[in-house]
Formats: sequence, structure tokens, C-alpha cells
Amino acid sequence: MKDAENTMIHQTEQTTSIPRIGGLEVVIALLKWKKFIIYLVLITTLGSVVVSFLLPKWYKSTVSILPPKEQDLLSSMSIGGTLLKNITGVSRLGGLRQGLGAYNYLAILKSRSAMEDVVHKFDLANVYGISDRSMEKALRELRDNVSFEIQDEDYISIEVYDKSPERAAAMANFFVEVLNNISIQLGTQEARNNREFIEKRLEKSKEDLRNAEEALRSFQEKSGIMIAPDQNMASISAIAELYGMKAKKEVEAAILERTVTKDNSTLQQVKLELSELDKKLSAIPEAGVESFRLYRTIAIQQKIVEYLVPLYEQAKIDEQKDVPVILVLDKAVPSEKKTRPKRLFIIASTFLSSSVLSVLIVLLVVRLRIFRELNGEQYREVISLFRRKNTS
Repeated sequence: MKDAENTMIHQTEQTTSIPRIGGLEVVIALLKWKKFIIYLVLITTLGSVVVSFLLPKWYKSTVSILPPKEQDLLSSMSIGGTLLKNITGVSRLGGLRQGLGAYNYLAILKSRSAMEDVVHKFDLANVYGISDRSMEKALRELRDNVSFEIQDEDYISIEVYDKSPERAAAMANFFVEVLNNISIQLGTQEARNNREFIEKRLEKSKEDLRNAEEALRSFQEKSGIMIAPDQNMASISAIAELYGMKAKKEVEAAILERTVTKDNSTLQQVKLELSELDKKLSAIPEAGVESFRLYRTIAIQQKIVEYLVPLYEQAKIDEQKDVPVILVLDKAVPSEKKTRPKRLFIIASTFLSSSVLSVLIVLLVVRLRIFRELNGEQYREVISLFRRKNTS
């Protein structure tokens, strides 16, 4: 029986089709059904008006911030009075590299710790009506109502939406405060790590210098040879300069290895310079006189200490810095106008969609009526079969 019904439906579909109607017939049908169209469009449009006015008002506040020009520890190191301006791989403030600092700030703003600070500060679980006060739900709501973007002018905009204009502005400004606190915390931690590393290196250099001075004193006492300070001074100073540069490059490389990736161009450049310095030092012949070797060691260690002491002092200063690092271009203020819902857009889109829908309904009904008039028997058979199928 079912096979016969399926065969009949298949044959009906092959031999009949819903006829098309021309433009004049469309106009006539629309005129006949104009009341239905008007009522449907009117009812749905009025409904959208009511809904749009019942929806809560949301306000947007925006704060614009500018990442500061990063000053890193290595940029304060000088060779012959010339600043190493090309080293930008390490920043004393959170490891933010020039040109990439904005992206690091976005990571901080989107972090869970920053979001949780805002949730706790403004009791957003209660504000968003979360009955079980779930932190996860509050975080999801907050992320839906905030936006962080890097603008074309290289500044960051923080947009916050809230039902209260005052709270929206306060939340946007608090995001800046949270960002600043976390940046200082990260910067202080990195500065502490740098200071501890340089401090160990400096203590070792001082110990090497004391050992070299003691070895020279012992040699002079045993041999009775006194070394004049100006003996081979030019050669010794040049060699000491190379060793001092090597020590400095080693510090740079060590700091970079802890803050950037292995394929970083700045790190690779520093390693290349270290390799060249090693080649130059390996080409220097060993002095044939023990006194020259001892004096050379003292000069080298003195030069290393001279390089490391100012660097160590700068690291201690950086560790103690806790000044704000975020530059605020435009502070968030309470909005005077709502941002959403966009009532005019809702009403207009509802009006257009309901108009199109009502016309489609009318055309479908008209085509079905024409089909029934032209193929009455088949129409009744098809309807009967579909009724049986739906009731079975």
C-alpha cells in the first residue's frame, strides 16, 4: 500500500507542477490581499516598536590609551660613549618590544586576572543578575560587553557597554588601572631578574679582579720585578677593551635569551657579534712574559667592572620604579546617549522583513489556488496522501 502511495506521489510530481503567475496577476493578487498585507506588516511593526522600547538601554564608554615608548635596560649600555640604540629586544616593563607593545597590552587586558579584577570591583555577578554568582558566567557576560582594539593611529581603545552610563565609564577607566598595575608588576619582576643576573656577574668580575691583583702582587714579591703602569699600555688597553665588550655582549645575550624567542633577529645579531669578538681575541698572541699576562688580566677585569657597575646601578633603579606606564589619551566619561538597542534599525528591519514575508505568503497561496483549480483531482489526492502519511 505504501509503495502504491509513493508511486502515485512520484507520478503526480512528474506530471503536475504549481503554475507560475505573471506580473499582472501578481499585482491583482496583491491588491486583493492588501488588507492582509497591511495588517500583518502593521501588527509586526507595532510589535517591534513595543519590544524595542521594552529592551533595556545600554551605554558605551570608551577610553583611549597609548603604549609608552619603551626604554629597555640594554639601551642604557654604552660603548665608547655611543648608546646601543638598535637593541630593542628587551624592555624593562613587561618585556614589551617596540612596535609590539600594543599586542602585549591586549593580552593583558583579555587575561583572566584582569577580567576577574573588574568583576570583583563592580560586583558584576550581581549586576548581570547571575543567581549562583558564578565567576565563569560573569566573565562570559563581561567579555561580551567589552571590546579592545588597536586603532590605525597605534593607540588602544577600550570600549565598555553597561546599562549604567556611570558604571560603563568607571569600568573603562578601571581597565586602564588594572592594565597599569599588571604592567608594573611584570616590569618589576623582569627588572629584578635582570638585576640579580647582573649582580652575580659583577660579583664574579670583582672576585676575578681581586684574584688577578693578588696574583700580580705575589709575582712581584717572588720575582722582584716591578711593572710600570705605562708598559705596553696601548696593547693592554686594546685587549682589555675587547674583553670588556665581550662581557657586555654576554650580558645582552643572556637577557635576550630569557625574554625573546631563539630566532629573534636582535638575539642572532648579538650572538654574531660575540662570535666576531671571540675570533679577534683568539688571534691575540699570548704574552711571553708572565708580568705582562698578569697586568693584562688586571686591566681586563677592571674594564669589565667598569662596564658592569653602571649597568647594575641602572638595573637597581629600574627595579624600584613603579610609575604609571600607560598614557591615557582620552579618559572615559559617562555617555549622554544610549548605544543600544538601535530602535530605528529594529523597527525598519522588521517592517521590511514583514513586508517581504507577507508578499511571499500571498503569492504562495495564490499559486496553490490556481493549481487546485487546474488540477483539482490530483490536488485532492496529494492532500489525502499527505494527511494519511502524517497521521500514520
